Amino acid sequence: MRVESRERKEESGWKYIWGRDECCLWSILSPLSTLLLPLLFFSLPSSARSIQTINADKAREVAREQIIWNGRLCPFSTFALDFLKTVYGDNRYKGLSPEQVVCGWILRPEIWKEEPMIHIPDENLRQQLQITGEYAKFSELFDDTLGYKLNTIGADLPERMRQLARETPAAISLDEKVGEIILLTKGELFHPRPDDMQPLPAWRVEVEILWNNTPYWVFMILIAVAVAIGLAASRWHKKWLACESSYRQFSCCE
Repeated sequence: MRVESRERKEESGWKYIWGRDECCLWSILSPLSTLLLPLLFFSLPSSARSIQTINADKAREVAREQIIWNGRLCPFSTFALDFLKTVYGDNRYKGLSPEQVVCGWILRPEIWKEEPMIHIPDENLRQQLQITGEYAKFSELFDDTLGYKLNTIGADLPERMRQLARETPAAISLDEKVGEIILLTKGELFHPRPDDMQPLPAWRVEVEILWNNTPYWVFMILIAVAVAIGLAASRWHKKWLACESSYRQFSCCE
């Protein structure tokens, strides 16, 4: 998503999300907020983390909720993993699962906007935005005076050069990450499954969640084992054919 019309986004996005116009927090929560709000306040452990979200047990329950995302029906787990990998570049954040991260953003955006979790690998772009380190806070990308900082890149350049400076792959990637967060907090990034839509079978949900939670290296090991077994079977088959051929020749000689 391109964060279009920066001035309008400054008003309708940034101010709207963080309540500068004293808007009600509940109006920007995702459709799943009615499920998640009780979990936030009643399921946090006594030693509550500085990053507020639901606990791991509730996150596993939420992972199986079926939603409409990118035009298809899928478990919440699939969407949450994609969101975290897109924004942060990994499948966990400070020990939290993707479901915990997404629920935290939905329920407590005023806290999560201060978390350095937006990955900006391009050093040149970080310097232009005055970001220290590879990860930026959402709040660091906006300024009370300048607005959306990405819109200030190349401000001293001619119009054509300014446009090119703001459309580099690194700038576009960052813009998409910001857009994902804005859509999530406004409840527009996904929608709950309609009651009249046929749900996915339970086994398919479990398989997809297993796929999401299986580390990449496990698949590499399985592939390597399968290749090794295939090669061993091929060599055994060739030896068996050679032995069979020798036996037939010996039988003919007799």
